[in-house]
Amino acid sequence: MNTNPAAIRAAVSGWGITRVLSYQISSEVASGALAIVLQEYEPEPWPVYILHQEGRKVSAKVRAFVDFLAQRLRASQDIL
Repeated sequence: MNTNPAAIRAAVSGWGITRVLSYQISSEVASGALAIVLQEYEPEPWPVYILHQEGRKVSAKVRAFVDFLAQRLRASQDIL
């Protein structure tokens, strides 16, 4: 496969296994469509940082996006 979505679809369809990033298959793992194999050999996850300018100049859109992103990242850690 030359794209991750195609590899994921093939794995879900039973065509074999694939190696993709955990966030790309979090919903499939949560639903039971895919299972993580060889989990003990997975590298440690890298931290994700959200950087933005704080203070009075930050727009409501940026603040809402940062809050949304932080919530989604925390939730994805609970799934996997």
